[in-house]
Amino acid sequence: MKRKQLRFIGYCLTIGLLATLTVFSGACSSASTSTTKTTPIFTTTTPTTPAPTLSSIAIANASPFNLAVGATQQFTATGTYSDGSLQDVTLTSTWSTSDASIATISSIGLVTGVTVGNSDITASLSGITSPPVNVVTNIPGPKLSSIAVSRSVVAGLLVGATQQFKATGTISDGTVEDITSQVTWASSVPTIATISTTGLATGMAPGKTTIMATLSDVTSPGIILTVIAP
Repeated sequence: MKRKQLRFIGYCLTIGLLATLTVFSGACSSASTSTTKTTPIFTTTTPTTPAPTLSSIAIANASPFNLAVGATQQFTATGTYSDGSLQDVTLTSTWSTSDASIATISSIGLVTGVTVGNSDITASLSGITSPPVNVVTNIPGPKLSSIAVSRSVVAGLLVGATQQFKATGTISDGTVEDITSQVTWASSVPTIATISTTGLATGMAPGKTTIMATLSDVTSPGIILTVIAP
């Protein structure tokens, strides 16, 4: 009889322990569930600044632009953008001429005069076109071909004395003109002899110097001037 009572008591204790553990486990599970928080994920979006757009194009060359037939001239184009910045768009623009029989223009903006007349040049990019530049082509006039220098006295120049030089220009049409007063005179050694704007040389010290005349990028052959002591 005592053994059955002990077994029953043991059985009751075991059932009670299991029930207690079950309650405790549930409580822990509830506590764990109640304290778990979901951390929200925030994403930041960086605002993008739109790229500046082309507002206008300007050709640097003045209008009207005079160009001789057969001559060339490089044109340049500058773009103004919506943010106020400027950019050279010469090589990225599309160049156009209103009359290619008068003046042509290359893809890089090089204009060539073809025949006498007028032609409008424009530059375009991204749907924007520049104001036109009117190119006026004409027949080139006579040009200076060469300069010859001569002097009044061939003998040596005394120190302190003067000697007049003369410049003669040969023009492309075959004419010859006295251009003494038009040229720029120069002495290679001014300490030996100076020369005025009118071609008058003055001996300064014994020695040799070279006298030359220049006009329109044409320079005469030099003439050696010898200065001697009195």
